[in-house]
Amino acid sequence: MSEKVRSRINPWSVWVLIAVMFGGIVITFSWLETLKRQFTEGKPPEIRPVERLRSDDHRGRQAELFNRDGLLYLVGYFYAGDEVEALAVCRRMEAMRAPFAGQQRVRLVAVSMAPDLDTPAILNSFAQKHGYTGEEWTFLSGNRERMRKYMNKTFRYPGHEKPDRERNSETDLYARELRITLVDGGKGEKEAFIRGIYWQGRAEGEVRNDGMAESHIRYLLEEDMPGKTKSTDEQGN
Repeated sequence: MSEKVRSRINPWSVWVLIAVMFGGIVITFSWLETLKRQFTEGKPPEIRPVERLRSDDHRGRQAELFNRDGLLYLVGYFYAGDEVEALAVCRRMEAMRAPFAGQQRVRLVAVSMAPDLDTPAILNSFAQKHGYTGEEWTFLSGNRERMRKYMNKTFRYPGHEKPDRERNSETDLYARELRITLVDGGKGEKEAFIRGIYWQGRAEGEVRNDGMAESHIRYLLEEDMPGKTKSTDEQGN
């Protein structure tokens, strides 16, 4: 190596780079250990923070979610125009909430993949037709670009549109998204966080872990009950 090339290499830059890389490894290891400990203790991990969301709901109102209200949300992504696929998502969310049927803190949020097509009126018609009329249900529409950007960034829900050759009908526009996400809406100084992601399917990498949702929800409900242990208040009421 020539002296000219040597002079351009600052040894301090090399050590700084090594320090940054080592720091990144330590932080990653610490994060993985934290997640491992939380799973071992039965505590649902804090996966990602969730920003407050305001959008149009099926009742013709402006819904405000994840706003440190002390609620827990099961969130799904669907397109109401394809009833078969939409019902698959909604029924799964309903089944996951079933153990807490009397618990008003557990809510169900179905977010449209195509809010330009799923207007509040159409979502309300879907909800009425299939009996999703309780206060626990919220169906969200809104500005297409803003909603899709929010769902992709926060929940990693891309909402893939199917190519024409893969569509079985005129309403078969989107790939099925059976991932359900549990959000702790936060309370007081505690911000909202994703606390669980539940898959159902047979494709590689998918895990049938719906059963974990019940233990996660129960843990979070009992976490805010001073003086109560995990063995009491079995129904979360």
